[in-house]
Amino acid sequence: MGQRYEIPTNCHISPASWSAVAQKSLGKTAVDKETNRYIEDLKLQIEETCNKLRQKNYPLNIENFKLMFQSEDNEYSTIKTLFEYHMIMEGKKLSQSTCYQYGVTLKYLLSYVRIKHKVADYDISIIDAAFVNEFFAYLQGYLRQDNMKRCDINGALKHMERFKKVMEMAFNNEWINRNPVKALKAHKEKTDINELDEEAVKRLSTVILPPNLGIVRDLFIFAVYTGVSYEDMTRLTQKNIVIGIDKSLWLHYKRVKTGVRVSLPLLEPALEIINRYDTYHKGGKKNQPLFPYVSNQIMNRYLKKVAKLAGVEDRVTYHVARHTFATTITLQHEIPLETVSKMLGHTKITTTQVYARVVDTKVMRDMATLKDMYSHKEDKSPNNKAANE
Repeated sequence: MGQRYEIPTNCHISPASWSAVAQKSLGKTAVDKETNRYIEDLKLQIEETCNKLRQKNYPLNIENFKLMFQSEDNEYSTIKTLFEYHMIMEGKKLSQSTCYQYGVTLKYLLSYVRIKHKVADYDISIIDAAFVNEFFAYLQGYLRQDNMKRCDINGALKHMERFKKVMEMAFNNEWINRNPVKALKAHKEKTDINELDEEAVKRLSTVILPPNLGIVRDLFIFAVYTGVSYEDMTRLTQKNIVIGIDKSLWLHYKRVKTGVRVSLPLLEPALEIINRYDTYHKGGKKNQPLFPYVSNQIMNRYLKKVAKLAGVEDRVTYHVARHTFATTITLQHEIPLETVSKMLGHTKITTTQVYARVVDTKVMRDMATLKDMYSHKEDKSPNNKAANE
Protein backbone atom coordinates (compact mmCIF):
# COMPACT_ATOMS: atom_id res chain seq x y z
CA MET A 1 0.00 0.00 0.00
CA GLY A 2 1.35 3.45 -0.98
CA GLN A 3 2.54 5.84 1.73
CA ARG A 4 1.40 9.46 1.90
CA TYR A 5 3.55 12.52 2.65
CA GLU A 6 2.11 16.03 2.56
CA ILE A 7 4.27 19.00 1.63
CA PRO A 8 2.77 22.40 2.55
CA THR A 9 2.99 24.97 -0.27
CA ASN A 10 1.76 27.98 1.75
CA CYS A 11 -0.01 29.21 -1.39
CA HIS A 12 -3.51 30.69 -1.19
CA ILE A 13 -5.89 30.74 -4.18
CA SER A 14 -9.63 30.71 -4.70
CA PRO A 15 -11.02 27.12 -4.41
CA ALA A 16 -13.07 27.79 -7.54
CA SER A 17 -9.85 28.22 -9.55
CA TRP A 18 -8.35 24.85 -8.59
CA SER A 19 -8.60 21.90 -11.01
CA ALA A 20 -8.13 18.49 -9.37
CA VAL A 21 -7.76 16.88 -12.81
CA ALA A 22 -5.08 19.28 -14.09
CA GLN A 23 -3.52 19.61 -10.63
CA LYS A 24 -3.14 23.35 -11.07
CA SER A 25 -5.03 26.61 -10.85
CA LEU A 26 -7.07 27.60 -13.90
CA GLY A 27 -7.31 31.20 -12.72
CA LYS A 28 -5.77 34.07 -14.69
CA THR A 29 -4.53 36.29 -11.87
CA ALA A 30 -0.86 36.88 -11.04
CA VAL A 31 -1.32 34.86 -7.84
CA ASP A 32 -2.71 31.88 -9.81
CA LYS A 33 0.21 31.99 -12.24
CA GLU A 34 2.79 32.27 -9.46
CA THR A 35 1.14 29.32 -7.64
CA ASN A 36 1.34 27.18 -10.79
CA ARG A 37 5.01 28.05 -11.22
CA TYR A 38 5.69 27.10 -7.60
CA ILE A 39 3.86 23.77 -8.04
CA GLU A 40 5.89 22.95 -11.18
CA ASP A 41 9.14 23.71 -9.34
CA LEU A 42 7.99 21.57 -6.42
CA LYS A 43 7.24 18.66 -8.77
CA LEU A 44 10.78 18.92 -10.17
CA GLN A 45 12.22 18.99 -6.63
CA ILE A 46 10.22 15.88 -5.73
CA GLU A 47 11.40 14.05 -8.85
CA GLU A 48 14.96 15.17 -8.17
CA THR A 49 14.78 13.84 -4.61
CA CYS A 50 13.51 10.47 -5.88
CA ASN A 51 16.35 10.38 -8.44
CA LYS A 52 18.90 11.05 -5.69
CA LEU A 53 17.53 8.14 -3.67
CA ARG A 54 17.69 5.81 -6.68
CA GLN A 55 21.21 6.91 -7.63
CA LYS A 56 22.44 6.38 -4.06
CA ASN A 57 20.67 2.97 -4.00
CA TYR A 58 18.57 3.97 -0.96
CA PRO A 59 15.14 2.32 -0.50
CA LEU A 60 12.44 4.58 -1.92
CA ASN A 61 10.21 5.04 1.12
CA ILE A 62 8.68 7.96 3.02
CA GLU A 63 11.37 8.01 5.73
CA ASN A 64 14.26 8.26 3.23
CA PHE A 65 12.31 10.73 1.09
CA LYS A 66 11.74 13.03 4.09
CA LEU A 67 15.41 12.91 5.07
CA MET A 68 16.61 13.62 1.51
CA PHE A 69 13.97 16.26 0.78
CA GLN A 70 14.51 18.18 4.02
CA SER A 71 18.26 17.61 4.39
CA GLU A 72 20.52 20.61 4.75
CA ASP A 73 23.13 19.67 2.15
CA ASN A 74 26.26 21.57 1.30
CA GLU A 75 25.08 24.99 0.16
CA TYR A 76 26.86 24.49 -3.18
CA SER A 77 25.94 20.87 -3.81
CA THR A 78 24.20 21.36 -7.17
CA ILE A 79 25.40 22.44 -10.59
CA LYS A 80 23.70 25.84 -10.42
CA THR A 81 24.88 26.71 -6.90
CA LEU A 82 28.42 25.48 -7.71
CA PHE A 83 28.62 27.83 -10.70
CA GLU A 84 27.35 30.64 -8.46
CA TYR A 85 30.09 29.81 -5.94
CA HIS A 86 32.68 29.85 -8.74
CA MET A 87 31.56 33.36 -9.73
CA ILE A 88 31.77 34.53 -6.10
CA MET A 89 35.32 33.21 -5.79
CA GLU A 90 36.72 33.83 -9.28
CA GLY A 91 34.39 36.35 -10.91
CA LYS A 92 36.51 39.42 -10.13
CA LYS A 93 39.55 37.82 -11.78
CA LEU A 94 37.67 37.05 -15.00
CA SER A 95 36.82 39.38 -17.85
CA GLN A 96 33.22 40.31 -18.58
CA SER A 97 33.17 38.08 -21.67
CA THR A 98 34.61 35.08 -19.78
CA CYS A 99 31.97 35.47 -17.05
CA TYR A 100 29.34 35.52 -19.78
CA GLN A 101 30.72 32.29 -21.29
CA TYR A 102 30.55 30.54 -17.92
CA GLY A 103 26.90 31.59 -17.81
CA VAL A 104 26.32 30.03 -21.25
CA THR A 105 27.95 26.77 -20.11
CA LEU A 106 25.63 26.72 -17.07
CA LYS A 107 22.58 27.23 -19.33
CA TYR A 108 23.62 24.24 -21.44
CA LEU A 109 24.07 22.07 -18.33
CA LEU A 110 20.69 23.01 -16.84
CA SER A 111 18.98 22.46 -20.19
CA TYR A 112 20.63 19.02 -20.46
CA VAL A 113 19.54 17.86 -16.97
CA ARG A 114 15.99 19.07 -17.61
CA ILE A 115 15.81 16.99 -20.81
CA LYS A 116 17.71 13.91 -19.66
CA HIS A 117 16.93 13.70 -15.93
CA LYS A 118 13.68 15.72 -15.71
CA VAL A 119 15.05 17.93 -12.91
CA ALA A 120 15.67 21.66 -12.55
CA ASP A 121 19.17 21.18 -11.10
CA TYR A 122 21.50 18.26 -10.38
CA ASP A 123 23.53 16.98 -7.43
CA ILE A 124 27.25 17.33 -8.24
CA SER A 125 28.13 14.31 -6.07
CA ILE A 126 26.39 11.91 -8.49
CA ILE A 127 27.89 13.30 -11.69
CA ASP A 128 29.79 10.41 -13.28
CA ALA A 129 31.56 9.52 -16.54
CA ALA A 130 28.27 8.67 -18.26
CA PHE A 131 26.86 12.12 -17.38
CA VAL A 132 30.02 13.84 -18.67
CA ASN A 133 30.10 11.91 -21.97
CA GLU A 134 26.38 12.39 -22.61
CA PHE A 135 26.59 16.11 -21.87
CA PHE A 136 29.51 16.39 -24.31
CA ALA A 137 27.36 14.63 -26.92
CA TYR A 138 24.37 16.85 -26.06
CA LEU A 139 26.44 19.97 -26.77
CA GLN A 140 26.98 18.64 -30.28
CA GLY A 141 23.31 17.79 -30.91
CA TYR A 142 22.45 14.57 -29.03
CA LEU A 143 19.06 14.50 -27.22
CA ARG A 144 18.24 18.02 -28.38
CA GLN A 145 14.73 19.14 -27.48
CA ASP A 146 15.56 22.81 -27.02
CA ASN A 147 16.60 25.83 -29.06
CA MET A 148 20.13 26.04 -27.66
CA LYS A 149 22.82 26.41 -30.32
CA ARG A 150 24.58 23.20 -31.37
CA CYS A 151 28.35 23.30 -30.96
CA ASP A 152 31.11 21.92 -33.15
CA ILE A 153 33.64 19.72 -31.34
CA ASN A 154 35.97 22.64 -30.54
CA GLY A 155 33.11 24.76 -29.19
CA ALA A 156 31.87 21.82 -27.10
CA LEU A 157 35.36 21.32 -25.67
CA LYS A 158 35.45 24.95 -24.50
CA HIS A 159 32.26 24.34 -22.49
CA MET A 160 33.75 21.10 -21.10
CA GLU A 161 36.89 22.99 -20.06
CA ARG A 162 34.79 25.49 -18.08
CA PHE A 163 32.74 22.64 -16.58
CA LYS A 164 36.00 20.89 -15.56
CA LYS A 165 37.35 24.02 -13.84
CA VAL A 166 34.16 24.48 -11.81
CA MET A 167 34.09 20.80 -10.81
CA GLU A 168 37.77 20.98 -9.86
CA MET A 169 36.86 23.72 -7.40
CA ALA A 170 34.30 21.36 -5.82
CA PHE A 171 36.94 18.61 -5.66
CA ASN A 172 39.48 20.94 -4.01
CA ASN A 173 36.85 21.86 -1.40
CA GLU A 174 36.21 18.11 -0.78
CA TRP A 175 32.59 18.39 -1.87
CA ILE A 176 33.11 15.55 -4.37
CA ASN A 177 35.47 12.56 -4.25
CA ARG A 178 36.80 13.03 -7.80
CA ASN A 179 36.38 15.22 -10.86
CA PRO A 180 34.85 13.00 -13.59
CA VAL A 181 35.17 15.73 -16.26
CA LYS A 182 38.96 15.29 -16.21
CA ALA A 183 38.53 11.78 -17.63
CA LEU A 184 36.89 13.01 -20.85
CA LYS A 185 38.87 11.73 -23.86
CA ALA A 186 38.41 14.19 -26.71
CA HIS A 187 40.76 16.31 -28.79
CA LYS A 188 40.36 19.58 -30.63
CA GLU A 189 40.03 19.42 -34.39
CA LYS A 190 42.62 21.31 -36.35
CA THR A 191 41.09 24.35 -38.02
CA ASP A 192 42.37 26.33 -40.96
CA ILE A 193 43.82 29.70 -40.06
CA ASN A 194 41.85 32.38 -41.82
CA GLU A 195 43.59 35.68 -42.54
CA LEU A 196 42.72 38.65 -44.76
CA ASP A 197 44.89 40.01 -47.56
CA GLU A 198 45.79 43.69 -47.87
CA GLU A 199 42.98 44.37 -50.34
CA ALA A 200 40.34 43.02 -47.92
CA VAL A 201 41.83 45.07 -45.05
CA LYS A 202 41.70 48.19 -47.25
CA ARG A 203 38.03 47.57 -48.14
CA LEU A 204 37.07 47.11 -44.49
CA SER A 205 39.02 50.24 -43.50
CA THR A 206 37.39 52.51 -46.08
CA VAL A 207 33.78 51.31 -46.29
CA ILE A 208 31.26 53.92 -45.06
CA LEU A 209 29.30 52.55 -42.10
CA PRO A 210 26.66 53.64 -39.55
CA PRO A 211 28.10 54.50 -36.08
CA ASN A 212 27.36 51.12 -34.41
CA LEU A 213 29.13 49.18 -37.18
CA GLY A 214 31.85 51.83 -37.39
CA ILE A 215 32.95 51.19 -33.79
CA VAL A 216 33.15 47.43 -34.43
CA ARG A 217 35.15 48.00 -37.62
CA ASP A 218 37.57 50.34 -35.78
CA LEU A 219 38.23 47.77 -33.04
CA PHE A 220 38.83 45.10 -35.67
CA ILE A 221 41.25 47.24 -37.72
CA PHE A 222 43.12 48.27 -34.56
CA ALA A 223 43.61 44.54 -33.87
CA VAL A 224 44.73 43.96 -37.46
CA TYR A 225 47.63 46.40 -36.91
CA THR A 226 48.46 45.41 -33.31
CA GLY A 227 47.53 41.72 -32.99
CA VAL A 228 45.78 42.39 -29.67
CA SER A 229 43.30 39.66 -28.64
CA TYR A 230 39.68 40.46 -27.77
CA GLU A 231 40.28 39.68 -24.09
CA ASP A 232 43.20 42.11 -23.95
CA MET A 233 41.44 44.75 -26.08
CA THR A 234 38.63 45.10 -23.54
CA ARG A 235 41.20 45.87 -20.81
CA LEU A 236 43.26 48.46 -22.67
CA THR A 237 43.28 51.97 -21.18
CA GLN A 238 45.18 55.15 -22.01
CA LYS A 239 47.86 53.93 -19.59
CA ASN A 240 48.75 51.24 -22.12
CA ILE A 241 49.87 53.86 -24.66
CA VAL A 242 53.44 54.79 -23.73
CA ILE A 243 56.52 56.49 -25.21
CA GLY A 244 58.80 53.76 -26.55
CA ILE A 245 62.59 53.56 -26.81
CA ASP A 246 62.41 55.27 -30.24
CA LYS A 247 60.40 58.18 -28.72
CA SER A 248 57.29 57.14 -30.68
CA LEU A 249 54.01 55.81 -29.24
CA TRP A 250 53.98 52.13 -28.30
CA LEU A 251 51.31 49.75 -27.06
CA HIS A 252 52.39 48.14 -23.80
CA TYR A 253 50.24 45.59 -21.94
CA LYS A 254 50.23 42.24 -20.16
CA ARG A 255 48.31 39.40 -21.81
CA VAL A 256 45.39 38.01 -19.80
CA LYS A 257 45.78 34.50 -21.22
CA THR A 258 49.53 33.98 -20.79
CA GLY A 259 50.65 36.77 -18.46
CA VAL A 260 53.34 37.67 -21.00
CA ARG A 261 54.39 41.32 -21.28
CA VAL A 262 53.77 42.66 -24.81
CA SER A 263 55.34 45.80 -26.27
CA LEU A 264 55.16 47.00 -29.87
CA PRO A 265 55.35 50.30 -31.76
CA LEU A 266 51.98 51.57 -32.98
CA LEU A 267 51.66 51.65 -36.77
CA GLU A 268 50.00 54.67 -38.36
CA PRO A 269 46.59 52.99 -39.03
CA ALA A 270 46.37 52.01 -35.34
CA LEU A 271 47.29 55.56 -34.24
CA GLU A 272 44.62 57.00 -36.53
CA ILE A 273 41.97 54.86 -34.81
CA ILE A 274 43.12 55.94 -31.33
CA ASN A 275 42.97 59.61 -32.44
CA ARG A 276 39.48 59.02 -33.80
CA TYR A 277 38.34 58.49 -30.18
CA ASP A 278 39.86 61.69 -28.76
CA THR A 279 36.40 62.99 -27.83
CA TYR A 280 35.64 59.72 -26.03
CA HIS A 281 38.85 60.16 -23.97
CA LYS A 282 38.41 63.86 -23.13
CA GLY A 283 37.86 64.46 -19.43
CA GLY A 284 38.27 60.76 -18.72
CA LYS A 285 40.61 59.17 -16.22
CA LYS A 286 43.82 57.40 -17.15
CA ASN A 287 42.19 54.04 -16.38
CA GLN A 288 39.26 54.76 -18.73
CA PRO A 289 38.97 52.06 -21.43
CA LEU A 290 40.77 52.94 -24.65
CA PHE A 291 37.69 52.06 -26.72
CA PRO A 292 33.94 51.65 -26.07
CA TYR A 293 33.02 48.15 -24.86
CA VAL A 294 31.43 45.77 -27.37
CA SER A 295 30.71 42.15 -26.36
CA ASN A 296 32.48 39.45 -28.34
CA GLN A 297 29.15 38.03 -29.51
CA ILE A 298 27.90 41.36 -30.86
CA MET A 299 31.36 42.10 -32.29
CA ASN A 300 31.35 38.96 -34.44
CA ARG A 301 27.70 39.39 -35.43
CA TYR A 302 28.31 42.96 -36.61
CA LEU A 303 31.58 42.05 -38.36
CA LYS A 304 29.58 39.81 -40.71
CA LYS A 305 27.51 42.86 -41.69
CA VAL A 306 30.63 45.01 -42.09
CA ALA A 307 32.26 42.41 -44.33
CA LYS A 308 29.14 42.18 -46.48
CA LEU A 309 28.93 45.97 -46.89
CA ALA A 310 32.66 46.10 -47.74
CA GLY A 311 32.33 43.34 -50.33
CA VAL A 312 34.68 41.01 -48.44
CA GLU A 313 33.70 37.38 -48.96
CA ASP A 314 36.19 35.90 -46.48
CA ARG A 315 34.99 34.82 -43.05
CA VAL A 316 35.51 37.77 -40.69
CA THR A 317 35.51 37.39 -36.91
CA TYR A 318 37.46 39.39 -34.34
CA HIS A 319 40.12 36.67 -34.03
CA VAL A 320 40.77 36.88 -37.80
CA ALA A 321 42.34 40.28 -37.07
CA ARG A 322 45.00 38.62 -34.91
CA HIS A 323 45.71 36.06 -37.63
CA THR A 324 45.95 38.88 -40.18
CA PHE A 325 48.45 40.78 -38.05
CA ALA A 326 50.61 37.65 -37.75
CA THR A 327 50.59 36.91 -41.48
CA THR A 328 49.64 39.76 -43.81
CA ILE A 329 50.95 42.63 -41.68
CA THR A 330 54.14 41.11 -40.26
CA LEU A 331 55.44 37.77 -41.61
CA GLN A 332 54.67 38.63 -45.24
CA HIS A 333 56.66 41.84 -44.77
CA GLU A 334 59.66 39.82 -43.57
CA ILE A 335 59.31 40.52 -39.84
CA PRO A 336 61.22 37.65 -38.13
CA LEU A 337 59.14 34.89 -36.56
CA GLU A 338 60.72 35.50 -33.13
CA THR A 339 59.65 39.16 -33.22
CA VAL A 340 56.10 38.28 -34.28
CA SER A 341 55.93 35.74 -31.45
CA LYS A 342 56.86 38.41 -28.89
CA MET A 343 54.34 40.92 -30.29
CA LEU A 344 51.59 38.29 -30.09
CA GLY A 345 52.52 37.45 -26.49
CA HIS A 346 53.06 33.75 -27.20
CA THR A 347 54.91 31.76 -24.53
CA LYS A 348 56.35 29.34 -27.12
CA ILE A 349 57.57 30.07 -30.63
CA THR A 350 55.99 26.79 -31.79
CA THR A 351 52.60 28.49 -31.32
CA THR A 352 53.66 31.17 -33.81
CA GLN A 353 55.13 28.71 -36.31
CA VAL A 354 51.65 27.76 -37.50
CA TYR A 355 51.48 31.22 -39.11
CA ALA A 356 54.78 30.61 -40.89
CA ARG A 357 53.21 27.54 -42.52
CA VAL A 358 50.33 29.72 -43.70
CA VAL A 359 52.79 32.12 -45.32
CA ASP A 360 54.63 29.19 -46.95
CA THR A 361 51.32 27.94 -48.35
CA LYS A 362 50.58 31.37 -49.79
CA VAL A 363 54.04 31.50 -51.39
CA MET A 364 53.37 28.09 -52.93
CA ARG A 365 50.01 29.24 -54.35
CA ASP A 366 51.46 32.52 -55.63
CA MET A 367 54.38 30.74 -57.27
CA ALA A 368 52.23 28.04 -58.89
CA THR A 369 51.29 30.27 -61.84
CA LEU A 370 54.90 31.30 -62.35
CA LYS A 371 56.07 27.67 -62.26
CA ASP A 372 53.36 26.74 -64.74
CA MET A 373 54.43 29.56 -67.08
CA TYR A 374 58.07 28.46 -67.05
CA SER A 375 57.19 24.80 -67.56
CA HIS A 376 55.22 25.78 -70.70
CA LYS A 377 58.13 27.87 -71.95
CA GLU A 378 60.44 24.88 -71.57
CA ASP A 379 58.05 22.68 -73.55
CA LYS A 380 58.17 25.19 -76.45
CA SER A 381 61.97 25.64 -76.46
CA PRO A 382 63.88 24.73 -79.72
CA ASN A 383 65.89 22.03 -77.96
CA ASN A 384 62.74 20.26 -76.82
CA LYS A 385 61.27 20.48 -80.32
CA ALA A 386 64.44 18.94 -81.84
CA ALA A 387 64.47 16.19 -79.27
CA ASN A 388 60.85 15.39 -79.98
CA GLU A 389 61.56 15.20 -83.73
